[in-house]
Parts: sequence; C-alpha cells; structure tokens
Amino acid sequence: MTSVYLETYGCTLNQSESEELTLKLKGHRMVESTEDAQVLVLNTCMVIGTTEKKILRRIDILYHQLGDRTLIITGCMAGPFGDRLRASYPELKTMRISGVASYIDVHFSHNATSEPRPNITAKVKIAQGCAGSCSYCIVKRIRGPVKSRSIEAITKDVEWRVQNGARQIFLTAQDGGAYGLDRGYRLPDLVESLCEIEYDFKLRVGMMNVSSILDIVDDLLKAFKHPRTYRFVHLPVQSGSDRILELMERGHTVSDFKRIVSSFRHEYRDVTVSTDFIVGFPSETAEDFRATLDLLREVTPLKVNITRFSRREGTKAFFLGPVNGGVQKDRSRMLTAEHHRVARQRNCECIGESDMALAVERGKKGSTILYNDNYRPIVVLRELPLGLFYAVRITGVTSTYLIGSLN
Repeated sequence: MTSVYLETYGCTLNQSESEELTLKLKGHRMVESTEDAQVLVLNTCMVIGTTEKKILRRIDILYHQLGDRTLIITGCMAGPFGDRLRASYPELKTMRISGVASYIDVHFSHNATSEPRPNITAKVKIAQGCAGSCSYCIVKRIRGPVKSRSIEAITKDVEWRVQNGARQIFLTAQDGGAYGLDRGYRLPDLVESLCEIEYDFKLRVGMMNVSSILDIVDDLLKAFKHPRTYRFVHLPVQSGSDRILELMERGHTVSDFKRIVSSFRHEYRDVTVSTDFIVGFPSETAEDFRATLDLLREVTPLKVNITRFSRREGTKAFFLGPVNGGVQKDRSRMLTAEHHRVARQRNCECIGESDMALAVERGKKGSTILYNDNYRPIVVLRELPLGLFYAVRITGVTSTYLIGSLN
C-alpha cells in the first residue's frame, strides 16, 4: 500500500480532478502531510501569475526534500509548461489527470480494496477546455477546445457518488455553458437527465460564460425548475465597460449579461447570482472602472470573485501595457468593499425567513454550514449530523453568509 499526499490549486475543475485521482487510488493510503508520503502529487494551476509563482516555489521546496520519494506534477503545469519543468528538474514525473494512462495507472496496484469515503459534496467534471478565445486567458492554450463527457458517463458517475454518500453534486468545467457543443446536445439536456436520478441530493451547475449560453437561456430556465437543482448561476461578466469587454474578446456585452440575469430573476425571484470581475485590464480608465462599480450596484450579485489583471505569456493581452499596480490595488479594494456592502444589504433582507437547508460541512467552534435551495450558506451554531436537511430560521447576517437557528 502506497502512501500518497495530494495538494490541489486552482478552480473547481482542478478539485474535481483531484477527487477523480483519489478514487483511482482507492486501496492506497492518503496522508495529510508531505513527511508521511511516499508519493507527492501537486495538482497545479496557471490562470494568474501570482498562483503560478507560488506553485513554482512550492515545487522547488518539495523537490529538494524528496530523497527517494516521487513528486508528480499534474494539472495545468503538466501541459505546455511541462517541458520547462522537466528541463529544470530532470527527474520530475509529469502527467495529466485527464488522461487514463498516467503514472498512477502504471505504477500503482489496484488489487487492494477499500470502501470509498462518503463525501457530502462531490465535484464531477462534465467537460474540459473552452469554446472562447479571450485575449488575456491562458486556459485555452493549456486545456484546448471543449471536450465533453457523455451524458451517460456523467449520469453513471453521479449515481455512484450519491449511492456512496454524496448529497451535493457540483458540475465542473472551464465553461459549463459550453458543455455538449462537441457532442450535439447541451447543458440543459444534462441537467434534466441528472435530475431524473432517484436519490435525495442537490445539484449545483458551475460557471457558465455569458457568450456560451446566449442561445440556450430559455432551456436553462426550464432545467432549473427541478427542485433538485440549486437556484444559483455563476456568470462571469469581467467588466462593466463594453469597450473593455471588446478588448478582452469576451464575446458578450454588458446588456447580454444583464438580460440573462433579469431572465433568471424573473423566473426565480430568489436566485443567487455570482459573477467575476477583472480590474486593471490594459487601458482600463477611471470611467471604465466606474462602469464596473455601477454594474455591481445595479445587478447586486451575492458572490463576486475579483481578480487583478495578470499578464500571461502566449496571450494577446500579454503585449498590452497593464494598468499601474497601485491603481489595480486601489480599484480592487474599492470593488471589494462595495461588493461586501451590497451583499450585506441583500442578506439583511433574509432575516426572519425560514427555509430548508442541507448540512454540508463543519464550521468553526462547533458550528455547521448549511446551504438552502438558492445555495446561500447558513451558519448554525450547533454541531449537526451532515447530509441531512433541516428547517432553519435566519436570525442574523454577515456580508458573506447568513446566520440561522433550527426551527
């Protein structure tokens, strides 16, 4: 039995691939520290420069502590960047989790058996790659075009997860909205198929680029009607300025984004909207940034991911002059502060409401974190059995979560 340490960076898709790897290693011992491991696996990310630098420092530290152990680099850095790593560390093993034939498959025996650990939340990959061509993004170069798993394979995967304890399924991809473009069916078809599974679980649809769902909004609205589906949409807009969106080559306008959000809110009043913003994109002016602030105030998303522009080699935007770093920081702070103000105000509207919520994970100081039907986190100051639904009344809020008590 081999002891394996696994460290994961980056998006939910990377996390789902780490889960996939863990399942492949069934029968081997997963450990929590590098000192206890015979094999160390780093599932890497390259989407922004700061993350890449952090991982490179981590690789260097682990490589020089290896001795006779094995270090495996997987994820985004095992793609086009892998040749650079091999040149720097000639004994390094690289692989792709997305490929079945890997170091894991070749070197690890699967004769040992053990029951899979039931995770309340399971992250299931539905596709990888991207249909877009954003001027700043390195993902298309690393992951390639959209490659979707079949509906049958995903359905079988989800059935297995819920049979073994999962009660919350995350559908993950670089762009979930592009699912099926290479197969002749689309994301709503997949959601409807998964909702037919006869188990008690909740389904969260992951990030969907605005441009990739412009032609399937009506079908998505119908697919979201099933009570098994969280009323939650993650639609990265990236900027409130159409001029910047055109430079980013996002393939959508601000009005496209607002129209989709409006459609979901018309159909589902309490839908949770999540979005992403990039601040400091090359040539972003004070006026462009004000447009982003205005969009945030108008749309009032409850969850916002804010990233400062990062130049990535091999992209069109790499050759554009970035906005001053100090200006980037100031704009990031301003947008973050405004987001917290807006989110807290929205959360205050929930005080006194009651809802059913799924207990998903342990919180701090003996608390439990639950999620209601529109995927809003509720902290209850009690240690509750996980995987069960509870009637919860909202008694308080912060800018990032609700506080509740059992009815």
